[in-house]
Amino acid sequence: MADTAEKRRADLRDHKRKSILAAARRVCDEAGPEALTIRAVASEAGYAPGAVYSYFAGIDELAIALTAEELGHLARRMREAAEKANGPAAALEAAALEALKATAGNAPHVRLAGRLMSADGLPSELDRSVTGRVIAILETLGGPLRAATGLKGEAAHREILCLAALLIGLRVLDASGRLAPLGFSAESLLAHRLAALPEA
Repeated sequence: MADTAEKRRADLRDHKRKSILAAARRVCDEAGPEALTIRAVASEAGYAPGAVYSYFAGIDELAIALTAEELGHLARRMREAAEKANGPAAALEAAALEALKATAGNAPHVRLAGRLMSADGLPSELDRSVTGRVIAILETLGGPLRAATGLKGEAAHREILCLAALLIGLRVLDASGRLAPLGFSAESLLAHRLAALPEA
């Protein structure tokens, strides 16, 4: 009986946490990440602001939890794109292009990701969640990269991280409007980089 009551409480807590994250996503989608405040999220979710603090220590923790969720969606989309491709090189290209496509424009969740860079003292559960999702994205690039290039160990890790950094940099430059005046697109620069990778 106690286990059932405990499970109900845990399920209710999980449901409320998910509803707060969904409200935060709506606030970001409608008004941008600058509008993301505890008060705005609480209002959107139909909770008192104090109730939101029962689930998140502050707005940075909430924003990072939302970003972690978005990273999970991105990893899934990249994996699905890679699975539809024919061969490792095509799978790598498909996963990388999906990363660019999913983060195109001035997407709120891309702008939110900046909070990850300055976050200190994350709860260990949230830190593990973010780290796990980043690893999932890197591995979605890594599997096909290793197969297409034959690289292993440190050499493969270096290329995977360089490719991920390139994707982030291209997206930042593109979203800020600084790439097009230079006469390049994110996709053309990605294709150039992929073509320069060694072949297996």
